[in-house]
Amino acid sequence: METLTKHFRELTRSAFARYGFAQAELLARWPEIAGEELSQMSEPERIKWPRGLVDNAQRTGGTLIIRAAPGRGLELHYEVPRIIERLNRFFGYGAIASIKIVQAGSWPATGPAPLTDLPHKKLFEQSVAAIEDDGLRAALERLGVGVASARGSPQGK
Repeated sequence: METLTKHFRELTRSAFARYGFAQAELLARWPEIAGEELSQMSEPERIKWPRGLVDNAQRTGGTLIIRAAPGRGLELHYEVPRIIERLNRFFGYGAIASIKIVQAGSWPATGPAPLTDLPHKKLFEQSVAAIEDDGLRAALERLGVGVASARGSPQGK
């Protein structure tokens, strides 16, 4: 009897390779590689390899693009040397030379919690209801959602 893992790897190999992930295991094992705390605030997006490299098993000099949770980019930046060391240990050679951190618009990808799920909803709605400018009111509502949701504010963790 065959496992689905074998078929899954075959089906996803080209999709992962398109984003520089020759090994899909990097995504699956990100918490192990980056550490539990860092993996909760980041995720690998893709690896950019230098131009002109022939596709082979041991490409070097890659740049890993990491998506960071809002407000966590600087904290993640301080950990770059350790992450590079752990990544190269994972690959078994010096595959990654640098890391580029991009700030995520929302975290996780599903976005912030809806306003209806937040504590003190009525008080918040009353405080922005008097604002006549629609754009300003919408911006303040987004800010309020980000601050009040547990995942939107790094200080809330």
